Amino acid sequence: MQPWQLDKTKKDVASVIFAFFEAGKNKDLSALGEFHAPRDFSKFDENPPYTRQDSDEAFVYEQAAFANISDYDYKVEELRVDLIDNVAIATFYLTYKGIFVNDYSFEGRSVGSKSRVTMVLSSFPNGWKIVHEHFSTLPDLKGRSDASSRRG
Repeated sequence: MQPWQLDKTKKDVASVIFAFFEAGKNKDLSALGEFHAPRDFSKFDENPPYTRQDSDEAFVYEQAAFANISDYDYKVEELRVDLIDNVAIATFYLTYKGIFVNDYSFEGRSVGSKSRVTMVLSSFPNGWKIVHEHFSTLPDLKGRSDASSRRG
Protein backbone atom coordinates (compact mmCIF):
# COMPACT_ATOMS: atom_id res chain seq x y z
CA MET A 1 0.00 0.00 0.00
CA GLN A 2 1.37 3.39 -0.98
CA PRO A 3 1.61 6.17 1.67
CA TRP A 4 -1.10 8.22 -0.07
CA GLN A 5 -3.40 5.17 0.01
CA LEU A 6 -2.84 4.82 3.76
CA ASP A 7 -4.34 8.23 4.51
CA LYS A 8 -7.32 7.61 2.23
CA THR A 9 -7.94 4.20 3.77
CA LYS A 10 -7.84 5.61 7.30
CA LYS A 11 -10.33 8.31 6.25
CA ASP A 12 -12.59 5.64 4.73
CA VAL A 13 -12.54 3.68 8.00
CA ALA A 14 -13.25 6.83 10.03
CA SER A 15 -16.18 7.68 7.77
CA VAL A 16 -17.73 4.25 8.43
CA ILE A 17 -17.45 4.81 12.19
CA PHE A 18 -19.06 8.25 12.02
CA ALA A 19 -21.76 6.98 9.63
CA PHE A 20 -22.64 4.24 12.12
CA PHE A 21 -23.27 6.74 14.94
CA GLU A 22 -25.07 9.11 12.56
CA ALA A 23 -27.42 6.29 11.52
CA GLY A 24 -28.31 5.81 15.18
CA LYS A 25 -28.67 9.53 15.81
CA ASN A 26 -30.96 9.89 12.78
CA LYS A 27 -32.98 6.80 13.78
CA ASP A 28 -32.06 4.99 10.55
CA LEU A 29 -32.39 1.77 12.52
CA SER A 30 -32.57 -0.61 9.58
CA ALA A 31 -29.17 0.62 8.38
CA LEU A 32 -27.37 -0.30 11.63
CA GLY A 33 -26.95 -3.95 10.68
CA GLU A 34 -25.31 -3.01 7.38
CA PHE A 35 -22.24 -1.74 9.25
CA HIS A 36 -21.51 -5.19 10.73
CA ALA A 37 -19.77 -8.04 8.97
CA PRO A 38 -22.35 -10.59 7.79
CA ARG A 39 -20.73 -13.33 9.89
CA ASP A 40 -17.90 -13.75 12.39
CA PHE A 41 -18.90 -10.56 14.22
CA SER A 42 -18.59 -10.12 17.99
CA LYS A 43 -19.30 -7.36 20.47
CA PHE A 44 -18.83 -6.63 24.16
CA ASP A 45 -20.98 -3.74 25.36
CA GLU A 46 -20.92 -1.50 28.40
CA ASN A 47 -24.67 -2.05 28.81
CA PRO A 48 -26.54 -5.29 29.50
CA PRO A 49 -26.30 -7.96 28.43
CA TYR A 50 -22.61 -8.19 29.25
CA THR A 51 -22.16 -11.40 27.29
CA ARG A 52 -20.49 -11.63 23.90
CA GLN A 53 -22.98 -10.74 21.15
CA ASP A 54 -23.02 -11.92 17.56
CA SER A 55 -24.18 -9.67 14.70
CA ASP A 56 -27.88 -10.56 15.06
CA GLU A 57 -27.89 -9.92 18.82
CA ALA A 58 -25.93 -6.69 18.50
CA PHE A 59 -28.29 -5.45 15.80
CA VAL A 60 -31.33 -6.05 18.04
CA TYR A 61 -29.78 -4.31 21.06
CA GLU A 62 -28.45 -1.39 19.01
CA GLN A 63 -31.86 -0.85 17.40
CA ALA A 64 -33.54 -0.89 20.82
CA ALA A 65 -31.01 1.51 22.33
CA PHE A 66 -31.18 4.06 19.52
CA ALA A 67 -34.98 3.73 19.22
CA ASN A 68 -35.49 4.57 22.91
CA ILE A 69 -33.08 7.51 23.13
CA SER A 70 -34.26 10.90 21.96
CA ASP A 71 -32.06 13.97 21.55
CA TYR A 72 -29.08 11.63 21.08
CA ASP A 73 -25.79 13.39 20.59
CA TYR A 74 -22.27 12.02 20.52
CA LYS A 75 -18.67 13.07 20.20
CA VAL A 76 -15.78 10.91 19.01
CA GLU A 77 -12.45 12.04 20.42
CA GLU A 78 -8.86 11.03 19.75
CA LEU A 79 -9.75 8.63 16.94
CA ARG A 80 -6.77 6.52 15.96
CA VAL A 81 -6.87 4.08 13.06
CA ASP A 82 -4.13 1.48 12.65
CA LEU A 83 -4.00 -0.69 9.53
CA ILE A 84 -2.74 -4.25 9.32
CA ASP A 85 -3.25 -5.58 5.80
CA ASN A 86 -7.04 -5.59 5.24
CA VAL A 87 -7.86 -5.00 8.91
CA ALA A 88 -8.30 -1.66 10.65
CA ILE A 89 -8.17 -1.21 14.42
CA ALA A 90 -9.88 1.98 15.51
CA THR A 91 -9.63 3.22 19.09
CA PHE A 92 -11.31 6.33 20.44
CA TYR A 93 -13.26 7.91 23.26
CA LEU A 94 -17.01 8.22 22.78
CA THR A 95 -19.07 10.69 24.76
CA TYR A 96 -22.81 10.44 24.30
CA LYS A 97 -25.94 11.81 25.89
CA GLY A 98 -29.66 11.77 25.36
CA ILE A 99 -33.01 11.15 26.97
CA PHE A 100 -34.01 7.52 27.52
CA VAL A 101 -37.75 7.32 26.95
CA ASN A 102 -39.81 4.53 28.47
CA ASP A 103 -42.73 4.21 26.07
CA TYR A 104 -44.80 2.27 28.59
CA SER A 105 -44.69 4.86 31.37
CA PHE A 106 -44.21 7.91 29.14
CA GLU A 107 -41.26 8.93 31.32
CA GLY A 108 -37.80 10.00 30.30
CA ARG A 109 -34.46 10.26 32.05
CA SER A 110 -31.13 11.72 31.05
CA VAL A 111 -28.48 9.22 30.06
CA GLY A 112 -24.90 9.66 29.02
CA SER A 113 -21.44 8.23 29.31
CA LYS A 114 -17.86 8.57 28.25
CA SER A 115 -16.47 5.29 27.00
CA ARG A 116 -13.34 3.76 25.61
CA VAL A 117 -14.13 2.09 22.31
CA THR A 118 -12.28 -0.35 20.11
CA MET A 119 -13.70 -1.21 16.71
CA VAL A 120 -12.04 -3.73 14.44
CA LEU A 121 -13.03 -3.42 10.80
CA SER A 122 -12.21 -5.61 7.83
CA SER A 123 -12.24 -4.76 4.15
CA PHE A 124 -14.96 -6.58 2.20
CA PRO A 125 -15.80 -6.27 -1.51
CA ASN A 126 -18.62 -3.86 -0.58
CA GLY A 127 -16.54 -1.75 1.81
CA TRP A 128 -15.30 -1.69 5.38
CA LYS A 129 -17.41 -3.65 7.88
CA ILE A 130 -17.17 -3.84 11.66
CA VAL A 131 -16.09 -7.32 12.79
CA HIS A 132 -15.65 -6.54 16.50
CA GLU A 133 -16.70 -3.80 18.92
CA HIS A 134 -15.73 -3.34 22.54
CA PHE A 135 -17.19 -0.54 24.68
CA SER A 136 -16.14 0.12 28.28
CA THR A 137 -17.29 3.01 30.44
CA LEU A 138 -14.56 5.25 31.76
CA PRO A 139 -14.64 5.38 35.55
CA ASP A 140 -15.27 8.72 37.19
CA LEU A 141 -11.75 9.77 38.15
CA LYS A 142 -12.70 12.99 39.95
CA GLY A 143 -12.71 11.43 43.42
CA ARG A 144 -9.43 9.56 43.06
CA SER A 145 -6.14 10.83 44.39
CA ASP A 146 -3.00 10.69 42.27
CA ALA A 147 -1.58 7.91 44.43
CA SER A 148 -4.62 5.66 43.99
CA SER A 149 -4.56 5.97 40.22
CA ARG A 150 -0.94 4.84 39.81
CA ARG A 151 -0.03 1.27 39.09
CA GLY A 152 2.60 -0.24 41.26
